[in-house]
Amino acid sequence: MKNFLLLTILAAAAACGEKTQETHSEAYIPELMIKDSLVIDHLTQLAFIDVKYDHSEFLFYDFKTSEFFRVDKSGEILLKANRREDGKDSFKSSYFTTAHYIQNDQVLVITHTSAFIYDLDFNLIETKKVNFELVTRTIGGSRAALSSGEYLYTFSLDITGDVRAIVESDDFSVAYPFMTVRDINSLDTLHTAYIPKGTQMAINPGQYNNLDPIVKLVKDEMFVLFPNSPEMYVYEFPELKLETSWELNPGDTYKQIKPSNKDIGLDGFFQALASSEFKGFTFSNGYLLTQFEGGAPQAEIDALPNRTVGSPEFMELVKKYKSKYYYQIFKNQEKLWQGTWDVNLSSVRDVLYSNAKPGEDPDAVEKDMQTYYFYELR
Repeated sequence: MKNFLLLTILAAAAACGEKTQETHSEAYIPELMIKDSLVIDHLTQLAFIDVKYDHSEFLFYDFKTSEFFRVDKSGEILLKANRREDGKDSFKSSYFTTAHYIQNDQVLVITHTSAFIYDLDFNLIETKKVNFELVTRTIGGSRAALSSGEYLYTFSLDITGDVRAIVESDDFSVAYPFMTVRDINSLDTLHTAYIPKGTQMAINPGQYNNLDPIVKLVKDEMFVLFPNSPEMYVYEFPELKLETSWELNPGDTYKQIKPSNKDIGLDGFFQALASSEFKGFTFSNGYLLTQFEGGAPQAEIDALPNRTVGSPEFMELVKKYKSKYYYQIFKNQEKLWQGTWDVNLSSVRDVLYSNAKPGEDPDAVEKDMQTYYFYELR
């Protein structure tokens, strides 16, 4: 794994000239640094799905070839496995919702109907029918489930109940204890929690385009950030007892989405275009980094020549207003800085990464190798 410990954002500051600072403290504001990289000998870009607890290997997925990739920390491909196709080791679906490393060097793959446990060679060990449905609009790496030791967190509905009545309720966002901790072996429910009363989804209940929160597990605590509500919530884990919460205070840059009633339909996409959404957060060297996208002005949305999702005019607004993230840096609960960098970051567990350096367009040219840059605050 190539080391970039000496490469910092200071060296790329000229390319990141849009640092709109909102400093709320005289405290030291850390710099964003590239600390490492992972180079994989593969032609197409891979989706980063999970990382082992000790960072000894990474799990990727190629949506073009339907293959899982196990990659070690030097970038060597340890295994390629297509488990979508028919066969004794197949997960018997055209897609999976999420996949995770779990105990005993195994991988848990969850589909719409079942949970599949594989060894590291992706030989199927066990199949279990699930009695829950993950509440998410994302497949192949959804944030609606996360493994941790003997536990599995899910943001889900129990499908043994009256699911239709819950889904069609005007109070859908607060009508059910979606947050669940399960025994990772039996998948039985151990603890549940409702969406907190202080969230925008509880204050203004209804249908939201994305309801499932971004979750990080740190020792015996679970940090929860709902994409449509600018607060951080901290729970005891696995008990799901709410410990504390605080406002992220993103200011006027953040535009709050409004709920839809019952059938969100296409209106939900236009509401999402006009609104902000938190895309992720991570902890780095004692700091908290959050990121959110802005929203298109309503006047520009109203001026679209038609109400067609995916039209060239619609996509132009997406590119203009949704392609750049706003970042916040916190020390404990104090916001130190808010602004922009010329790079879009993502995170998986405690790994902060991008497939580009600051100022670099990752899609500018076709690449023979796929490079993932790992960042930290320092």
